Amino acid sequence: MERKPVLQRIVFPAAVVLALMIVSINLYNASRWWKPQILHAVFIHLSALGMFAGIWLGALIANTLAFFRGATFGERLMVCLITPIVWGAKVLSDFSGIFSGPELIYACFHAVTMGTIFVALLCMGISEIWCRIIYRRRTGDHSVKIMDFKSGLVLIIGFVVTFLLLYNGGHSFYYLYMDMYAIIFLSPGGIS
Repeated sequence: MERKPVLQRIVFPAAVVLALMIVSINLYNASRWWKPQILHAVFIHLSALGMFAGIWLGALIANTLAFFRGATFGERLMVCLITPIVWGAKVLSDFSGIFSGPELIYACFHAVTMGTIFVALLCMGISEIWCRIIYRRRTGDHSVKIMDFKSGLVLIIGFVVTFLLLYNGGHSFYYLYMDMYAIIFLSPGGIS
């Protein structure tokens, strides 16, 4: 497969998903004051759909674009993780005035910040499979495996951690997270 220049194989796929997230978040925030109510409702729902596509499913889009532009596995992984990392940084910056430094570091392990990264890995693994199937059909090159070790590992890690985060409706992880928070930050002798 022909390797496109860096702007086309790395920057463009990451920028598409990042732009979708940024535009959707700002549209969502701005449209809450719009009149008439139907205009408000339409844009709230469209922007929420855009946020979901950009933040949670963005790796499907980014990996597919990067794959067919000749990005290496490492480049595709980076492209897939940019939006979840930016989203996590945005969430943590919202918490920065509320929590102390150690609590802010602990918030990195919250399901909202950590979950997007592992869902991105899951989506990247899924995208790797369909990209390889499409590539094999287009070119007839059967030397390209539908799943290799790296893409399989990404898929398995993403699936297992996403499953654990969502197990029991997410309650099991949430209670574990909050119990650990209480032990670390609220117990006598804990970090204050």
